[in-house]
Parts: sequence; structure tokens; C-alpha cells
Amino acid sequence: MKKSVSQVVLCAVFVMLCIAAPCHGAATARLTVMHVNDLHGHILPYVEKSIDPESPMSGGGRLAKMIQEERDRNPEGCLLLAAGDMFQGTPISNVFHGKPVIELMNYLKFDAMSIGNHEFDWGMKALENLQNAADFPFLCANVRDRRGECVQGARPYVVLKRGRLKIAVIGLTTPETKYTTKPANVAELDFQEPETVLPRLIAEARKNGAKLVFVLSHLGMPEDMELARRVPGIDVIVGGHTHTVAKDPVRVGKTIVVQAGYYGLYLGVLDLKVDVRTGRIVDYTAERELKPVKAGPSDPTNKDAERIVGNYHEKIRAEFAKVVGETQGDLVRHAAEESVLGDLVTDAMLEVSGAEVAFENGGGLRADIPKGPITLEHVYTLLPFDNSIVAMDMSGEQIMEVLEQNADLEHKILQVGGLRVEYNLGLPQGARVVKALIGGEQVAPQRIYRVAVNDFLAAGGDQFTTFSKGRNPGYGDSMKEALLKYLKKHSPLNRTIENRILFVR
Repeated sequence: MKKSVSQVVLCAVFVMLCIAAPCHGAATARLTVMHVNDLHGHILPYVEKSIDPESPMSGGGRLAKMIQEERDRNPEGCLLLAAGDMFQGTPISNVFHGKPVIELMNYLKFDAMSIGNHEFDWGMKALENLQNAADFPFLCANVRDRRGECVQGARPYVVLKRGRLKIAVIGLTTPETKYTTKPANVAELDFQEPETVLPRLIAEARKNGAKLVFVLSHLGMPEDMELARRVPGIDVIVGGHTHTVAKDPVRVGKTIVVQAGYYGLYLGVLDLKVDVRTGRIVDYTAERELKPVKAGPSDPTNKDAERIVGNYHEKIRAEFAKVVGETQGDLVRHAAEESVLGDLVTDAMLEVSGAEVAFENGGGLRADIPKGPITLEHVYTLLPFDNSIVAMDMSGEQIMEVLEQNADLEHKILQVGGLRVEYNLGLPQGARVVKALIGGEQVAPQRIYRVAVNDFLAAGGDQFTTFSKGRNPGYGDSMKEALLKYLKKHSPLNRTIENRILFVR
């Protein structure tokens, strides 16, 4: 029997579709990208009052349970990534130089971690020890040592395989690290701009069969978005550094950008539907990508992960539970303005150093202290860095230079003690400090003042290089010791904002 022309055409189309279609399964695959960033050693549950004033959040046991549940939903298609700053920040991590966090991450089978700026805080040997202990690669494509090699044996990228998909994950570290950690820790390193190294690595990864390219970034949310605009070929940026709670992914051109807050308060869960032939993302989680890590009594936990954390906690529990003071109100930090905690810490610096003026970088204050008894753990979590107080001689002109530079900072301004400063940000640069009083008198340019800072600032940290020009430096108590002495002498505290830093129009 003869076939009609239309039947012949239909048969031909059917044959072509059969040839083009893959012979083994669907043309799309589902990936589940789980991610955390800026954990800062928070593997014990704690109360974050800005989210829930009563019920605890975070903690390794609850986080592990949530990761386990996601893997159960997609056993063959999960990735688990960390976007840096995982260790420095709490007694349980700091006392053991990050070992509890690495052990937990190994148990959770992380696939890769980018190196953050705070991974350098304990020095290069400690970073090497962490990498040697990890069962997953540390990634850092834009930091090189004097030999031109990746820092401490890190890798620029790794290729992960899930089903028929190869995914390249490229690690990036913020170039700000060269002045946001102690300069001596990174003096031998070259921090390159990400966009100068990415295009070559993306092309290399694609040539090696990667259908998807992820950037595991410790640059910050604004920088990630700019990177997506400037560098083509990035499918997903998993970010950290700015502690951004990006509840919904941000789409920049063809690139999806995510970030999961800080301190283990959220687990990022980005579901992707991917064309396995082209690597094109055809669908993705567009809303509510962050899952709160609620750790209340009714929230199930992973008992093995709890045991890992508990074994370390038991070793320090009694010591760090000691009460060292009391506060009648919450002691809170603010990044871009004067804070009660900033006033408290700089007052403690003044008292132990005998200086006239004190400065503390806002980024050095890492946690709030709730109303009630103050424990040693509160103090060590507030001031996790091993900084000492340096008293030095500075001229009034140099102090004014520091204050004027402070007006440029959009976030984490210097906190001050012994000083009252008023800014008019509407005036031209160089004239924005309209009043600066020490001891009730206007700062005299030629007069020499005794100024207390921490040793990070004294070395020019956060680009405050004027401090490195101070004369007759004297090293004193650690920041922790200074605060502990102050709490012992002045508790119970009843602190309020003292209007030391004012912005006027």
C-alpha cells in the first residue's frame, strides 16, 4: 500500500527525533546545590535575637540533619559547597584551630570549599594543617605565592560529576584579604583581581568537558553581581563574605547568584533543572532558596554530628561557662554607626592602656551579648581574634586624617573612645569632620596624643595606614584581657549610646 506524502514526512520526522534523543533516560537532570558560608565556627546552637528571641538556631546537629534530608530527596544529584570563613569565630573552633569544624565538614562530605579572608587569621601553617585534615579540596584561583603557585596547595578549581553532568567549581578569595587580615600573615602572597583569572579557567574547564561552571566565591554579594555582569560563561555564583541573607536567588544576565547569610543560620538549597546535552539551566529555585536552621527541642538532629560537636564542647564547657560579668541590657554592635559594644570595648582599651583616645575596627566585634550574666564564651565570641592593644603617640593632624578616612566607610566604621566626632557627609572630602573633641576640647593639629588601637590597626589593617606611622608604640594586654578586667570592675553594666559619633546635615 502506498503512503501519502504527509505520512512519509511524519515518518522522517519521527526517525530524526529518535536519532537526536538520548537513548538512556530524560534529556534533563536535577541538581541540588546545598551551600553555607561564613560559619565562623558556629557549630553549637545559639539564640539570634534578630531572627527568633527565644528559640535557638544553627548548630552542627541540626544542619547535618537538613543536609541528610536533601540528599535523601536527590541521592544522585547533590552538591555541598562552602564559600569560606568557616573556622575563626567561636571558642569551640578557635581553641582547637578549626579542627572541630573540619571534622564535621568531613562527616558531612563537603565537595569543596573556597578560602575566605579569615582562613589566614591563624597564619599559613594553621591553614596548611586545615587543608591536610580536610577530605575535600580547598579552592582559590586568584591567590598565588612567590613561586606563582596556588596558596598552600589549594586548587584553582575542581570538576565534579553528577550523573552525566560535569560541573566545574572555581574558587575565589577577596583581594581585600591583603588588608583585612594581619599584613604579616599574607605578606608573601599575591592577590589577583578575579576577572583577570576567570576567563582562562572557564575556557579550560569547558574544554575539559564541564557542562556547568560554578564560581565558589568569597568576594561579597555586590562583587559577585558585578563579576556576573563582566565575565561571561558563569552559570552559578555561590557566594560569601558579606553575610548577605539572600532569601531569593539573584539573576544577573544568565548567571544565578546566591549567598546563605552567616553563622550557620541558613542552609542554601538551590535546585537546578539542567539540559544534560547543552548544560543550559532550564529551571531553578527562584524563591525561598534559604532554609532556616531552626534548632529548637522539636527540630530533629543528626546524632552522629551532635557527638562530634559534643566531644569538643565537653572539653571547654566548664571553662567558658564561667560568669565574668553582667549586663542589665543587650549589648549590640552596629556596623555603620556608633554602638553600645563599640563604646564598651574602647572604654576598656582606654582603662588598661592609660591612653587618651581609643579606636577599634568595627569588623573586630563579632557577636552581640544578651542581657544577663556575661560568660567567658560571650567575651571570646565577641573578640575572637588574638589581638593585643598597642598604645602610640599620634599628632592631632594624624587623628583628623583617620577620622576623615572613617567617613569613607559605608560599613564597619571605627568605634571610638575618649573622643566625640561630628560628620557632615554632605561636605566635600577633606572637610567632612566638622567637630572632633578630646577631653572636651577641639583636636589640636600639632598636639601629640596617646592613642590605643589593636595590633591589627597598628599595622595598617583595613587600609588605615596612618596608624602604622604612630610613634613610641607600647604593647599591652590582649583585647580579651582588657575587656575581662573592665567587666570585673564595672559590672553590672548599664550602657547606652553616648553620641560619640554623630552624623549631621
